[in-house]
Amino acid sequence: MSLPKHVELSQAVKACKNKAMTIDAAAAYLRVPEFVVPMLVRENDDLVIEGNVVMAKRESNGPVIFTLLAFMGVITIAGLMQ
Repeated sequence: MSLPKHVELSQAVKACKNKAMTIDAAAAYLRVPEFVVPMLVRENDDLVIEGNVVMAKRESNGPVIFTLLAFMGVITIAGLMQ
């Protein structure tokens, strides 16, 4: 049983060093015509096309940083109260 083409494309793009792949390379990897690649990107929420490149969306570190700063603030306030 093989994976759907849009999942295969997502895994291929995320496996690349810069998490980006040209449309030509993606079409060659999936063995589909170039006009099919934008349709596959539309099916996948993790990918975006900019120019001639299929890129994986970047994940935000905002919630992690906020949690870390809040934890450090609680430790600092607890230390000052003693």
